[in-house]
Amino acid sequence: MIQFKVNGNSVSCPDEKGARLLLNFLREDLKLTGTKCGCEEKACGACTVLIDGKAVRSCATALKDLEGRNVVTVEGLGKDGELDPVQQAYMEYNAVQCGFCTPGLLMATHGLLNENPNPTEAEIKKALRLNLCRCGTYPRVIAAVQKAAAVLRGDEAPSYHPLDLSQPGSFIGKSIPRRDVPDKLTGRTKFYADYDFPGMMYGKAVYSPHSHARVLNVDTAPAYRVPGVQIVITARDIPGQNIHGVLAKDQPVLCDKRVKYIGDAVAVVFADTQEAANQGAKAVRVDYEVLPAVFTIEDALKPGAPLIPSPENGPNWNAYMAGEKGNICKETALRRGDVEKGFAESDVIVEADFTTKPEEHAWIEVDGALSAYDEHHKLTIYAPNQSPFADRDQLAVVLGMAPEEFRIVHLPAGGAFGGKTELTVHAFVAIATMKTGRPAKMVLSRKDSLRTHPKRHPYHMHYKVGTSNDGRLKAMQMQILADGGPYLSWTPRVLEQGISYSTGPYFIPNLDLKATGVYTNNLVYGAMRGFGAGQTHFGAESVMDMVAGKLGIDPITFREINGLERGLPMTTGQILTDKIGIDYKNTLKAVRKVADEKLRPMKARGKYVGIGFASGWRSVAGGLGPDENAGATLELLPNGRVSYRIACTEMGQGSHTSLCQIASEITGVALDDYDIVAGDTDRVLFGGGVMASRGVFLWGHPTMHVAEKFRDLLLIKAGEKLGAAPDSLAIRESRILDKKSEKLLLTLAELAAAQKEPLLVEEDFMLPKTCPVSPNTNEDGAIDPKEYRPHHTVAYNTTAAVVEVDPATGKVRVLNVTEVCDGGQIINPDAAATQIEGAIIMGTAYGLTNDFKVVDGVNVNDTLGKCKVPRIDCDPQTMEVVFAEAEDPTGPFGAKGVAEIGVLTPAPAICNAIYDAVGVRIYDLPVVDHQEEIKKALQR
Repeated sequence: MIQFKVNGNSVSCPDEKGARLLLNFLREDLKLTGTKCGCEEKACGACTVLIDGKAVRSCATALKDLEGRNVVTVEGLGKDGELDPVQQAYMEYNAVQCGFCTPGLLMATHGLLNENPNPTEAEIKKALRLNLCRCGTYPRVIAAVQKAAAVLRGDEAPSYHPLDLSQPGSFIGKSIPRRDVPDKLTGRTKFYADYDFPGMMYGKAVYSPHSHARVLNVDTAPAYRVPGVQIVITARDIPGQNIHGVLAKDQPVLCDKRVKYIGDAVAVVFADTQEAANQGAKAVRVDYEVLPAVFTIEDALKPGAPLIPSPENGPNWNAYMAGEKGNICKETALRRGDVEKGFAESDVIVEADFTTKPEEHAWIEVDGALSAYDEHHKLTIYAPNQSPFADRDQLAVVLGMAPEEFRIVHLPAGGAFGGKTELTVHAFVAIATMKTGRPAKMVLSRKDSLRTHPKRHPYHMHYKVGTSNDGRLKAMQMQILADGGPYLSWTPRVLEQGISYSTGPYFIPNLDLKATGVYTNNLVYGAMRGFGAGQTHFGAESVMDMVAGKLGIDPITFREINGLERGLPMTTGQILTDKIGIDYKNTLKAVRKVADEKLRPMKARGKYVGIGFASGWRSVAGGLGPDENAGATLELLPNGRVSYRIACTEMGQGSHTSLCQIASEITGVALDDYDIVAGDTDRVLFGGGVMASRGVFLWGHPTMHVAEKFRDLLLIKAGEKLGAAPDSLAIRESRILDKKSEKLLLTLAELAAAQKEPLLVEEDFMLPKTCPVSPNTNEDGAIDPKEYRPHHTVAYNTTAAVVEVDPATGKVRVLNVTEVCDGGQIINPDAAATQIEGAIIMGTAYGLTNDFKVVDGVNVNDTLGKCKVPRIDCDPQTMEVVFAEAEDPTGPFGAKGVAEIGVLTPAPAICNAIYDAVGVRIYDLPVVDHQEEIKKALQR
């Protein structure tokens, strides 16, 4: 018998189980699920624990090596319900977002400080380098480690003072610690893979080995001979329609006729154990007839190319009918003025081509879901999704059920970045439960996750820009060719957003913009943070710098000359008014100040240091015509707490805390007195997906309205009990006071106890109607300009990057990235800054090192390690977030979204800085591919 201790408790296991991994023993036997599995290859650090005080990866530690040793997990930190100094420091510095990686980071921090109580920043980075955080909390983690180290040494440590933009007594603009952080710091937060219902089955899918093939036969009999296999699901087992998709139903749930990429599944095996499911999946025999495939846009567009879409599926939403134009799935265009005349009148014309590669979301929590019948025998699917109601509507078609007959429950997501807006294994687990009555769970392997879920679209872009000698833009031609993969996914909307923001935030009187999406047999390309605009920002901001350089005009001045302002039309033709974002130039003003005072002096470091700038803009919420609505409910509970129910899902962005701040600003309920129910389709009012930077923007509106009604209801009921006029009372910190004397009259618990009926208020809200973009940018006035509103509002930023180039190697180091953001009224500055810092890290990696390759339909990057996720020692070396002065009446309390805007501009700013440093222009991302080119240029 092997005996050791876990969190101070003696445990044992039989000798014959000695080869078993500690990670599995902790999670499955001891139910200590704070220790996570993220990569299966020792690459992510989410499984880190302490063994005899040293940080060790539990995914690579066998039980036989633990005899007599002491293991500590995140659940073993702290005493008597109090956070320990390391946890407290992480809390103070807001060094947590989605929280999936947090337990591993905490344990690695303890391991470091046990060995080195006074580490330098370099030593912190070295010790934590193997712990990944895709959300990008690294700067705050470093600060938290430094604080914890000082506290543990007994040294005096300064307190962290987060930015406060609030007025006295107001919650709006105040940096409130996020509500979900304590549970994430202690391992109490349950992600979907942490649930283990009695009688659970485990699933494994059988994926196509071919990028394009006809399915001839699927033989499941061998799988049933594997002990423990309970059911094998194929297309014939689907109770409803074998089709799904976010914009068009064009993707089979399980393929029985044709597979179009290596992420298409033909069968799913469910068994009593994961190992049995894996063996059963290997046993399934599938006969294929391999078909010719297309892997490039050029080949897909050739006459006679194999047709990828399936015409039998019928019309597609906002795209060509399958096969209507061969392998073209979507074309969109915007025109304004006379572009040829504009070029004829230009003194300077610059023309260039740019390309970007696919990008993987690389969340540390892999895709998956689980299902079971709830206490009312209602089928329930649990998943880390972004759009519970949209998932329910898609699944209803597949399951052959009315949407109200089953339930979707959102669970915390371990990273999403737009990629969890689509179904993955949801239908598989649901069907398994329907057919067996047993709970079912699927946790994709990292290899399966990488081959199946959609990536960021790769773009080929051609830009032609004309200006006058005084720097005024006269004309632009731009064309996008985008690989959409084998299914529609989000491609039509991605292209519409991409083209709408392809010019940069500038007024250009003459435009000719085109975008084409093409089907191939590569991986599926869909939604990712920035949603089509990140690629075009690289092209637009690079070419703007080229034009400014040719004219000899300072890049900030050039942007000031052409920047959008009140009264000018956006690229879409929508006029900027006081009711839509007009504060772009405030970001330029602020970034010039930062550059002059802090960044330009950095050029004194050496000969090969450069500064680059890039501006970004993006819509807040979706716009473009579809309804965007959401609801909110407030109910006083018997214990005096308040139930706050919304469809808004939480992925680490902090929306729930910001929304509670909005509610408390109006109701007077204490921030800690809300019990949030989010994303449960049986318990919350309908709401769209959490995407397009609209969490606070969309749900803030119904929250404001319901809060006003709820406050009034509480005051009326309190007045009835007290015999007082409601307007003589006030609510502060969940206490009902006499407004004049501030005397406590009643607590909410006492008010609740006096009620015979629930005190509940619901509110549905729909954002003002938007419209599709007019191809002629409404230049003909077909729509009243006051009513022509493709987007609700716009957020802006301007980014400055400082780089240093090593002439011996051509390697680029990013010394600093500073982003000035117009996010309207910032509800929670520290939470917003954390989001933008993570976006800077993600955007920097997109420009510098993102090298996701798909060769002949197969992803070369088939492990998390190969995806080159930024690590704690990644660039930029330093960063700063500045919030520009901004007003925007369209948002709740003037708020706009910031989750995506920050990721758009680091790549072009860095490339512009490289040109400033060494005169080498980067046209194709990532920069790392051009290291030799940069080196040779400097040698010349």
